[in-house]
Amino acid sequence: MSKKSKHLVSLNHLPGILLASAAECERWIDAGLIPVAERRTFQKRGRSFEAPMFDPDVVAALAAEVPAWRMQGGETPERNGPARRNADEDRTQPVDEAAHRRRQSILAPVRKNTGIYVAEDIRRIESGRWKPERVFAGYRAVFSRPMQILPDGVPVDIAVEYAFAEPVEVAAVVLAPARVERTELAAASEALEARLIALQDATFAACEQELAAWRDELETYLDAYEDANERQAILGGIRSALERLDRIHASDKSGPAGAGRKLRQKLDDFRSKAAARRLRHLREAQIREASGYESYAAIFPVARSLNRRFLFLAGPTNSGKTHEALRLAGEAQSAEILSPLRLLALEHYERMNEQGFATGMITGEERVLPEGATHIARTIETLDLHRVVDVCVIDEVQMLGDPSRGWAWTQAMVGAPAKLVVLTGAPEAIPLVEHLLAMTGEPLEVKILKRKGKLRVDGVPANLNKLMRGDAVVAFTRRDVHDLRTRLVAAGRTVATVYGALGPEVRRAEAARFRNGEADVLVATDAIGMGLNIGPLRRIVFSTLRKFDGVRERQLNAMEIKQIAGRAGRFGHHDEGLVTALPEVGAYAQVETVIRNALNGDAAKLRGKAFVRPNQETVLSASEVLQTDRLGRVLRHLNDTLVAGHPDLRMADMDEMIELASLLDTVDMPILDRLSYSMAPVDGRERLAVELLLDWARQHAAHGRVQAPDFGVNTDLLKLEARVKIATSWLWLAQRYPQVFEDVDAVVDLRASLNAKIEEKLVATSVSHRRRPDEKVRRDRSAKPRRQKNRRRGRDEAPAGEAETYRAGGR
Repeated sequence: MSKKSKHLVSLNHLPGILLASAAECERWIDAGLIPVAERRTFQKRGRSFEAPMFDPDVVAALAAEVPAWRMQGGETPERNGPARRNADEDRTQPVDEAAHRRRQSILAPVRKNTGIYVAEDIRRIESGRWKPERVFAGYRAVFSRPMQILPDGVPVDIAVEYAFAEPVEVAAVVLAPARVERTELAAASEALEARLIALQDATFAACEQELAAWRDELETYLDAYEDANERQAILGGIRSALERLDRIHASDKSGPAGAGRKLRQKLDDFRSKAAARRLRHLREAQIREASGYESYAAIFPVARSLNRRFLFLAGPTNSGKTHEALRLAGEAQSAEILSPLRLLALEHYERMNEQGFATGMITGEERVLPEGATHIARTIETLDLHRVVDVCVIDEVQMLGDPSRGWAWTQAMVGAPAKLVVLTGAPEAIPLVEHLLAMTGEPLEVKILKRKGKLRVDGVPANLNKLMRGDAVVAFTRRDVHDLRTRLVAAGRTVATVYGALGPEVRRAEAARFRNGEADVLVATDAIGMGLNIGPLRRIVFSTLRKFDGVRERQLNAMEIKQIAGRAGRFGHHDEGLVTALPEVGAYAQVETVIRNALNGDAAKLRGKAFVRPNQETVLSASEVLQTDRLGRVLRHLNDTLVAGHPDLRMADMDEMIELASLLDTVDMPILDRLSYSMAPVDGRERLAVELLLDWARQHAAHGRVQAPDFGVNTDLLKLEARVKIATSWLWLAQRYPQVFEDVDAVVDLRASLNAKIEEKLVATSVSHRRRPDEKVRRDRSAKPRRQKNRRRGRDEAPAGEAETYRAGGR
């Protein structure tokens, strides 16, 4: 070896040394004209490959041979045999720069004379060598011609991409080792052109033959439909699909007839899809007609039979709108008060009861309905669409815009059977309320209420360690609530806690502790914005202005800031309410501006369509039309189609309900029972809760009875909260299946015990147990004599105890 291994060069250096192209160098290496000094193994992108290395001095000495190699086409008779293999024997050949230039010269007049796009078919092939090989596989041409496809239709451009081999006459000229004359190139062009025209004519003749047969079949197929509208609908579907007809790919392997067959396959597919689409549209129309959602207001005949009128008491928090609504309900002979939370329903129930009304309460998991009850407080989902009353109060009407629960407010507004429907909520909901009532044509009176008492943004941020009695700190996650709570207790404050994961009883007890002065500071989530009777709040302190809404973390909107901040400064207790934030929220000048703009400006109005959800009758109708009892499939279909294109309605968020329904489809029970289970208040993210729900459904189906949950109460706070939710879900189902869920009293007691344990833990950890230093010294001094006295007493009593133990052992 003339050079050391480290001085060798790779193939990339040869074009510069020989003044030749890379393709020519590769060909000369394959022919053995350029000697390989050695082969090395390299790693690239996790793959090993072997590459040849060359001696640069030896390669430079061969530069004088390059013209002769080019004249010989890169081959020598001694090394490669007497002749190149025939093109018909090997359809793919490594790309030769000289051959490529000749083909381009041949193709140019062909394109000009025929107007057909035709080009070389160059492919990259992994041949196991050190890099992919580019080979010539033939030619690729695109034929296009307008053809009549539908009877009495507009001609459609049919494009066929055809791959074919190089004709022998062309290959002889392209691969000729000697110089090629222009007459030879012209002859090759004529041969290629003749081949191209013949292929085009044969291809479209085959397509026309298949089209004629397909049109005859289509006519027979359409005759089976008696309704002319259905025939036109199918033809319309095919016509629409033809606008997206893509190229048909053909080659020498299948020939022109193969192109005709592929065209027919596409047309058959268009016809099948058009018929399926028509059938789907008919099914959707049948479901919408059976459900009545096309004219949503007609679903509620009792409400339509009444001369209803609406009064919207619109105002911010602490404007007295709920008080005014309950006054109107109290003046009526009969009334229903619909609330967003069980806790609010309980407060309304107690308030009406104290005023001497015959009051009842119905929520998802309990019924307190004495005989002769005239005024009933409910959670809004439990609305009775058949009990006619004088007044129906719908609280927090801005919940119409909630994607998960907004359907219940839509149903209540359109279907509540009351002579007067009183709405309470934020003024931002006025546009959506007006839009919804335009469906029913019922009169609406809007009464704007002003806030009672001033609300001011504090000029300085709040110091967490210096919060005063009557302050409330707001966070938006359970973790942040407990973190703030821990910091406040460490600072010597007594703390009450309110957040959504707590049961209503615990939230109420914590609110009472704060209201009665047993706790100095309240730490809460935005649950306090829902009208919970917390008592006089002096100041609202935001710990953050961002929240996770179930999809993404985002900035609080103006309506949310108003709703929460408005709880500060209760009328009759404080001259004004204060709003501020902790320093960690951000630069206070910016934070103050955001809060002030939210309080003083107009929040974004609720507009657009109202949310709805399919009822039982709609689910049954869809199941019959779709001919399936798979609830998951039925709900998914309804979610996509029930109110698609409706000018006033849209579907509520049903993703979690559909997931539960798909799991419940494994249980052998009627579809409406599975629907009830899928609507149970179960958090789909809680694996244990979902597993228990499925287990209850299996017990229900197999035995007609479901065992009550049996939980212990000695566990951590997080598990206690989860167990309360599970007990609540069990009681919710017990309201719908009282003969199946029999041990209601036991589960009510269990839930009460769990709530009591939660409250006990919250109270126990709500007060700092740290002692002052002087108190600790006094305690240590007094403890020393007691310890000495106890040790003496232990010594005196020990023998008696030991003797007693010995005597017992002797027996």
